[in-house]
Amino acid sequence: MYLPNYYMRDDVLRSDILYRFLDNEDVNVEDKKWIDENFNNNIVAIKQECKRLEMQIFSESLENYYSQVIKKRHNS
Repeated sequence: MYLPNYYMRDDVLRSDILYRFLDNEDVNVEDKKWIDENFNNNIVAIKQECKRLEMQIFSESLENYYSQVIKKRHNS
């Protein structure tokens, strides 16, 4: 509701892949290659990217929430 198409977003997918990697869960070969190419399997860099992605996702959803609240108040 506050983040349309949540499950179809690239940033959500990237975050999920990185968290699965950090938790030693199954990550497919292509995703492992992407992690190696972009982060050189550096755990600190991966955690920083997870934090950046989560902040981006949260910020956008919060902005959408406030926009909807303001619209409702103006329409009341």
